[in-house]
Amino acid sequence: MHLQLVELEADFKKLKGFDRIQDKVKHKREVLLPKWGPIVEDYVTKIKSKEIEPYDNPLFASSIIWLFDVGQFAKGIELGFIAIALKQDSGLRRAWPKFISDEVFAWAEKESEAGRSVEPYFSQVFDKVAHEWRLAEPLTAKFYKLMAHNLLRSGGEVKPSLCGDSDVLQQADRLLEKAAQLHKGVGVKTLRIRIDMRLRALDGYASQDT
Repeated sequence: MHLQLVELEADFKKLKGFDRIQDKVKHKREVLLPKWGPIVEDYVTKIKSKEIEPYDNPLFASSIIWLFDVGQFAKGIELGFIAIALKQDSGLRRAWPKFISDEVFAWAEKESEAGRSVEPYFSQVFDKVAHEWRLAEPLTAKFYKLMAHNLLRSGGEVKPSLCGDSDVLQQADRLLEKAAQLHKGVGVKTLRIRIDMRLRALDGYASQDT
């Protein structure tokens, strides 16, 4: 392990030599992850098989961070959840739940606004945020708000007026209500009014059909 840490430190120094973020990301994706990924997988496999006991492994932690940096969310989330279960140190000022939540939320917000799917990654992390992780109220509220937005999106825009499913509208409203309970400044009042208007309109259409 000592020799690996020496080599890892050398890789950190080389990484710092890149001025452009794009070059750093490319180096992580094309050099560092292929190099260290198999070693990390071996570490996790040995822990699962109880060949070794978990220990704070900076290589494991760095690999998780690199995976998020290069957008490999499936593996990043998988290993991140393992790191939390094993109580691994992140080596950051943020604990793993906060780091994972920050990274996934920032990505999901951009992807959603562009009309691209954020699943299954957003829901995987949202489930943890909603039921397990005790994150600060503002961040938790933003997750509830974005989940509601995603239920109502059409081509990247949040449009309750285009949703014809009362159950979906009500589900979105409950998410927004929870967001407001967690953090008053989350900004959901206008959207909740629009949802209410749409529900009333659908009720009116239903009444006309009977």
